[in-house]
Amino acid sequence: MSAVIPPPSSSSSAGAPPPASSAASSPPAPSPGRRTSPGRRTTPSSVLPTAPTPGPLTVGGLAREVGEDLRVLVVAGVSVGVVVAGIGSRLAMFALRLSSPDDVRGVTSDDGFTIGRFTLGGTYSLLVIGAAVGLIGAVAYRWVAPRLIGPWWLRRLTTGLAAAVVVGSMLVHADGVDFTLLQPTWFAVALFVVLPGMFGVLVGVAVDRLARPGSWAGRGRRRWLLPIVALLCFPLTLPIAAVTAVVLCVWVPLRHEPAVARVRASRPFGLALRVAWLAVAVAGLAALIGDVQAL
Repeated sequence: MSAVIPPPSSSSSAGAPPPASSAASSPPAPSPGRRTSPGRRTTPSSVLPTAPTPGPLTVGGLAREVGEDLRVLVVAGVSVGVVVAGIGSRLAMFALRLSSPDDVRGVTSDDGFTIGRFTLGGTYSLLVIGAAVGLIGAVAYRWVAPRLIGPWWLRRLTTGLAAAVVVGSMLVHADGVDFTLLQPTWFAVALFVVLPGMFGVLVGVAVDRLARPGSWAGRGRRRWLLPIVALLCFPLTLPIAAVTAVVLCVWVPLRHEPAVARVRASRPFGLALRVAWLAVAVAGLAALIGDVQAL
């Protein structure tokens, strides 16, 4: 009589490895940065901006956060300010000298520069002013950036237009010689409205890129060398950087407090800030229109 072989029990098959076909049928998990579908790419979590975690902050943590914020602001603000506000203003004045009548040459502008005269000292003074203005602009952008809405292009457009009307209303005025003797008037007005707008766009790009983990300017010796060189080359930025550092030493611990974090995350607080910034932009636009009409 033949023996009956019992079928394998469920307990014996539970520990067996799954068939190769089932393992091959399950797709592997996408790695960070791998393209998962046409036109879409997953972003590694290490490059996503993160808000500071509420909680106690040590002295070392405070020094690191303040130093990192100050590094980003100095390198981004000074570099964009020198290029746009400094070199850009020099090129704008040169273009206006060429487009204006010859009798404006030798006249002192409202900013104390002699029209038609190019000197290294005057150019350096303009670069220093541009560096200082750039640092202030970088601080302003870092303050408003968390409240900007929409895709990246809308954020850039928002900051560019706001800077154009607010700063443009400060530069364009009906009295003095800059916008009365320099011709054509529309060209002078356009130049000194477009330049702040360009700065508003580019300073946001620079700040966001430099704040990314692993950015080129944040590696090795460049991390501390670039901000030091920027401050030493343009000494007018030193007191601005010092004031910024003091403000950061007060603000960084506050933003780690849970109560402050809750207020900042509330919708009424965000709405109030956006309304205030919109009011400033509208006031700047109204002032700019009034100055242009008075020319």
